[in-house]
Amino acid sequence: MPLFICTACGTQYPESGQVPPHCVICDEERQYVPSRGQTWTTLEALQQTHSNTFREYEKGIIGIGSTPAFAIGQRTLLVRTDAGNILWDCIATLDDATVTMIQGLGGIDAIAISHPHFYTTMVEWANAFTARIHLHAADKLRIPMIADTCSD
Repeated sequence: MPLFICTACGTQYPESGQVPPHCVICDEERQYVPSRGQTWTTLEALQQTHSNTFREYEKGIIGIGSTPAFAIGQRTLLVRTDAGNILWDCIATLDDATVTMIQGLGGIDAIAISHPHFYTTMVEWANAFTARIHLHAADKLRIPMIADTCSD
């Protein structure tokens, strides 16, 4: 069964035989549903039309974004440290080339999500790198679909 991704905000939902009736992130007051209505895709479909680009902002901080832009145009930061790498926020697009590139940079030890608009495919990223996910406690309580996927 597919894991559907909201095309407005980029959030991936658990396996389902049918598209979700609505996106809980887009229903949240800080987001909107586009005039075309709620539409959905999958990671597999996204990988056919999008790839990731990398930009080093300064030593140890690498920005990663989808090309062309997807959802609200999120970008993630790979923060490289001697104690392990942290992914600050997430983007929806994750492919083999991105995994290979990041593994060559030391992988990812933890993922920190600053805001619900960056949930995207965080579980896919965590699984690809055996990384922990850290969310704000209020988001864990407010959005039940992610409560069991994250570290404290």
